[in-house]
Amino acid sequence: MSTHTLRPSTEHDYDWLWSLKRSTMQSYVEKTWGPWNEEDQAARFKDNFRPESWQVIVVKGDDAGVVHVERSDEEIVLVNIQISPDFQNRRLGTAVMDGLLAEARGQKLPLRLQVMKVNPARNLYERLGFTVVGETDTHYQMRWAP
Repeated sequence: MSTHTLRPSTEHDYDWLWSLKRSTMQSYVEKTWGPWNEEDQAARFKDNFRPESWQVIVVKGDDAGVVHVERSDEEIVLVNIQISPDFQNRRLGTAVMDGLLAEARGQKLPLRLQVMKVNPARNLYERLGFTVVGETDTHYQMRWAP
């Protein structure tokens, strides 16, 4: 995979980010909770849209995904990562995760995330050294420690 950069998201990214969520998450939502309700999902997305805390993943000038990370003195939390289907299976998710792991390693902080049980991304996280530390009916909570 070619190198990527991260840029802050803005209000202007709203439509593209909503489309990205639909294309990357709809099947997992349907497997977990049943039929996709466009109105409900759009309202949830709008309520949770905080462009100041999201970064767009860019590859060769093209928007390729989004990552949302929260940082504190105690830990780094990957809240969300979505890679556009056009950029999946090219190791882009691994490259983004490698950057987060390097940051966590450098700061000697754990990195934590949760992943839907139906999402095969769990395999990537386990390959990168994350372990399951808890679960809900729908998600696994995972943690990596330096």
